[in-house]
Amino acid sequence: MPASPPPLDGVRVVDLTSYIAGSYAAMQLADLGASVIKVESLEGDSFRELPGFFGWNRGKRSLAVDLKTAEGRGIVHRLAERADVVMENMRPGVADRLGVGYEPLSAINPRLVYSSVTAFGSSGPNADRPGFDPIFQALGGIMTLQGFGGPPVYQRTAPTDYYTAALATQAILAALFTRERTGRGQRVETSLLRGAMALQAGVAIDYPTKPTLIRDNPTYRLYQAGDGTWFFLAVGNQTFWVKLCKALDLEDLANDPRFASWLARLENNQALLPLIDAKFKSNTREHWLELLAKHDIPAAPVQTVAEFMQHPSVHHHDMVHEYDHPEVGRLRMMGQPVAFTGTPTRDPGPPPTLGQHTDAVLRELGYTEAEIEGFVARRICRRPPQA
Repeated sequence: MPASPPPLDGVRVVDLTSYIAGSYAAMQLADLGASVIKVESLEGDSFRELPGFFGWNRGKRSLAVDLKTAEGRGIVHRLAERADVVMENMRPGVADRLGVGYEPLSAINPRLVYSSVTAFGSSGPNADRPGFDPIFQALGGIMTLQGFGGPPVYQRTAPTDYYTAALATQAILAALFTRERTGRGQRVETSLLRGAMALQAGVAIDYPTKPTLIRDNPTYRLYQAGDGTWFFLAVGNQTFWVKLCKALDLEDLANDPRFASWLARLENNQALLPLIDAKFKSNTREHWLELLAKHDIPAAPVQTVAEFMQHPSVHHHDMVHEYDHPEVGRLRMMGQPVAFTGTPTRDPGPPPTLGQHTDAVLRELGYTEAEIEGFVARRICRRPPQA
C-alpha cells in the first residue's frame, strides 16, 4: 500500500521566529510534515552562528528578505495569504511595526493561526523587557530547585525554551483543530514566563502543611562508584525501595520506620545517605548497574550527549539522523521524537543555509524571474552565494 502522508501534510507555516523557543516550535511542525518557510533577515537568524541552530531549524526552507521595506513586507503578506500558520517571537509590538502582526495578516487571511511567543507576555508588567531561558530559570525558581538548598544551578539545556516551544506547538495544533470546526483562525500566545511556571507544575504549589522537599534524597540522586565513575539511582516508589534494600543486602532497612516512606527517607536522609553511599563505593559502576538492572531498579550511567547518541535504544528508534550539509559537512542530529502508526512522519531534511530557498519560494508566490532578480539587486531579498 502507498505510504500515508505525515500528520501535518499540506499545512503551510510562515516562520518569522529566531532563537530557540520560536524556532524549535516551528521545527516541531516541520517534523510532523508541515511545509515551513523560515523568513530571515538578510543577515540571518542571530543564532545561526551557534551549533544549536541546526537542532532548531531542520526541515525548513529559508527565505531571506528585508521586512523593513514595503516590497519585503509584501512578500510576507503574499506568504500569509496562502499560509495556515504564521509564527513570531519578537518583542511585543515589533511585528506590528514591521507590518506582519496579527491584525494585518488576519485581515488578509481570516483562517490564519497566528502564534506569538514572548518573554513576559504581550501585556502587563515587564512586557517590553527582553528575556532568555536563563533569566526565567533564575526568576522562576528552577535554579534554586536544582541547587537542593545550596548554590543555584544553571541548566544549560534551556528547559524553559524547549518547554515553551512545546506549549506553542500545542496551542497551534489546538487552534488548527478548532479551525476545522469554526472555519476561522485565531491568535495564540505563550511566553517563557508561562513556560517556566508550567514546567514546574509539580512544585509550583503551596498549602499550609506542604512538606519541605528540597533535600538530598538518598534514593533519588547521583552516586559515585568505587572506580570514580558516576551513575544516577532513581528509586521513585516504595516497591523499588524494597527491591533496592534486597539488592544491596540491606534488607533490615526496608522495615526501618525511619525509612518507611518517600517523605520519611527525606526527613532522615542524613542517617540513610552514608549507608547507601558506602555500599556503592565498595564496587565499580558496571557492577552496580548490572546488579540494579537484575533487580529491576531504575539507574543509569552519567555520560555525555555524544555517548547517549550511541545508545542502542537511540539507534533502535532512529533518533539520530545524518545529512550532508554544505556548510559543516556530515551533520548528525536528532531524529523525529514521536511516532505514528497510521500517518508516519518523514525525515524533513537538513536545516537550510541562509536564503537557500529564496528563488524557489518567490517563484511559488508567482514572482517572475525579472522581479526576483530585482529583489536581489536592490537587497530586498538574498540568495546564497552558490545559487
